[in-house]
Amino acid sequence: MSMPPFVPSRSRHQGTARPLPVRAAAAAALTLLLGGLPSLPAHGATSAGASVRQAAQAAPNLQLPFPCGQKWRLDTWAHAPALDMVKEPDQTGTEGATLIAPAAGTVNKSFYHSNAGNVIQIDHGGGYFTTYLHLQSRVVSVGAKVSTGTTIGKVGRTGPTSNDHPHLHFELGYDANGDDEASWGFEGSERVRPTFNGVTYGSSNNQTWRNVTSDNCGAPTGTASVYGVLPDGRLTYSAIDAATGQRTKTVVSTATLGFTPKAMATLNFNTILITDDSPDGKLYRIDVITNKDSLAFNPPVHLGGGWTHDLLTYDGNTHLFGIAGGVLRRYIVNTAKPAITNISAGSIVGTGFTLKTLTSTASNWLLGTTATGLLISYRIDGTPYTRHQLRDSTWQVFDHLLSPGGGVYYGHRPEGSLHRYLDANPHDDNGDDITGQGTVDTGGWTQTLLSTQPATVD
Repeated sequence: MSMPPFVPSRSRHQGTARPLPVRAAAAAALTLLLGGLPSLPAHGATSAGASVRQAAQAAPNLQLPFPCGQKWRLDTWAHAPALDMVKEPDQTGTEGATLIAPAAGTVNKSFYHSNAGNVIQIDHGGGYFTTYLHLQSRVVSVGAKVSTGTTIGKVGRTGPTSNDHPHLHFELGYDANGDDEASWGFEGSERVRPTFNGVTYGSSNNQTWRNVTSDNCGAPTGTASVYGVLPDGRLTYSAIDAATGQRTKTVVSTATLGFTPKAMATLNFNTILITDDSPDGKLYRIDVITNKDSLAFNPPVHLGGGWTHDLLTYDGNTHLFGIAGGVLRRYIVNTAKPAITNISAGSIVGTGFTLKTLTSTASNWLLGTTATGLLISYRIDGTPYTRHQLRDSTWQVFDHLLSPGGGVYYGHRPEGSLHRYLDANPHDDNGDDITGQGTVDTGGWTQTLLSTQPATVD
């Protein structure tokens, strides 16, 4: 069986695409050995010894052009350094899959080519361009500015050289001749080896990479507002830029709480609930006056007793959760500055909640860790709840877990460091898409209690 025709190129002189003569490869189509998948189409090729123009500047920091957490198969076939991509594990879902920008840039081309089908090219600066072939659809026009993660189209099988097989043909090109674009699709074009998330692909023909996971997660937006209690009873307020993970501010009160705190939940920007560590289990409301240049608060308001909870968290949508003696209860808070009459009698969600930490990731969603290192997500959906074990180990190192929303998690270690994580989809019942994002600070977080305002990060 002959290979399909070479992918057409644009004419460098005219600046538009034109078809190349049809060529057939002498070799039979490759049979995939892994997973018994059918062979994919091969586009035009460079010979094994063909030279590729060497880039003179550093290439852009590319991510895979698919949504965060997705797994894709990459093949060079006979056209390295270009790559063909299909969705793992069995190519199901390739056709119509969302295509997103692998790095920021400006759309340089968006058109239909008689052989390559729907084509997009993005200028990423520094002479680098990415080109996408055979798309089912295009949603960006020439001149459009895109960021990492911006949707640009859908994967398809348009154009004769797709061999009617859904896949993405991807090329990274370097404008070696200085004509403000990169030639693509033929032997001797300006394509170079791409690097996704620090790993370089396409060094030679007939290479395959299985289950390449996209880290094209985009950056969360918003500010995490974190309240804390120091060992001497003073309150702290810290602001963290969710996109960069940088702590932009910390202020400390001069006043102290006047009691030994046990559990803490932030209701909103200037309202905190804290229980005391006494047999009575007193619940206090802390009304913050300011946390701009200094932190000041009114004397704690005693709301009532019986709050012997070891852990408290608020989900940003009227639901206050507490764990006492392994029993998880849900309370309804119906005002921003509650009196005890504004907090409903707690309904029991379940028993056996021997968690070490507790936070809320969204309305009626909880996240917690155990002393043995489990990371567990709970959906409080009235059944009475659904449990999802996201990780099996290592999370025992944290004594506080915080989530301001948007899949952002902060883990506090007893020695005073604060670490950040990003869950691409915090409600997909899967922990494979949780990635470490480094530390906010390696030390200095000496608070005995920490709590973050919910739903401030997207």
